[in-house]
Amino acid sequence: MTTEMKKLKIAFSSSDGVTVDGHFGSCEQFYIYTVDAEKQQKLEVRQATSGRGVEKNAIRAELISDCHLLFCASIGGPAAARVIRSGIYPMKCKPVGETYPDITEQLSLLQERMQSESLPPWLAKLTGQSERLSNRFEALA
Repeated sequence: MTTEMKKLKIAFSSSDGVTVDGHFGSCEQFYIYTVDAEKQQKLEVRQATSGRGVEKNAIRAELISDCHLLFCASIGGPAAARVIRSGIYPMKCKPVGETYPDITEQLSLLQERMQSESLPPWLAKLTGQSERLSNRFEALA
């Protein structure tokens, strides 16, 4: 029995809305998308406000607190902890040479994973497909 996969809301740290090139703590904008196994949709652009230290991390995490995932070029340890405490999974997208990953490419890769028969546990949990995990263990018994 398979339940319907829910849509994920994703924030991207980006300076141009095309590449994942933003550092969580210093990017000026977060580009917000929804994605499910079949489609992706850009929802909005959220302007990040400034602040200092831990306060800045809290403000930025609150700004994207309705998102499930955060894709960024980099994020510091305290900021990552704050994001995780807000219920958001941070995903680092490292550049290849001097080329940063493309937002639409990251969305497509995520969709491919969502269509897979064996989801990684973190993705199964986010998409409401956790029974797929129990099926794995039943097959082993």
